[in-house]
Amino acid sequence: MNFREKLARFLYGRYGADSLYNALFVFELILLFVGTVLNILGNAAPVLALISIFFYVTALGLLIWAIYRFFSRNIPKRRQENEAWLRFASKFKRQKKPTLPLDTPTHVFRACPKCRSVLRLPREKGKHQVKCPRCGERFGVKVK
Repeated sequence: MNFREKLARFLYGRYGADSLYNALFVFELILLFVGTVLNILGNAAPVLALISIFFYVTALGLLIWAIYRFFSRNIPKRRQENEAWLRFASKFKRQKKPTLPLDTPTHVFRACPKCRSVLRLPREKGKHQVKCPRCGERFGVKVK
């Protein structure tokens, strides 16, 4: 067997990379960068050198954890960890505005301010009160 086949056989059944793995890798790089900067500044202040050692050790811990997760065979546990990470990270992502279709000569499209679902409304000029069929929210719509 050549090296490629041996590597494929070794990695078979392993968990591999996911969103949490990528985030750990990014955090590790950030900690290494900050630790390096603090180490350079630590020549003037010894306290900064000690803090940089903390950053290096933390980065090493993240690297070991990421590698452990990558080669793990406990796939359900790793998926659970990744799902928990995605739930946590989703709190910091901005809500995307819905992409509304272009208005037609007979209809206009508006988004519900509460649930963001897209509503297709008949084109009747003026101000109208609309009830969202999905969440029941009532809101005003102005059609030109």
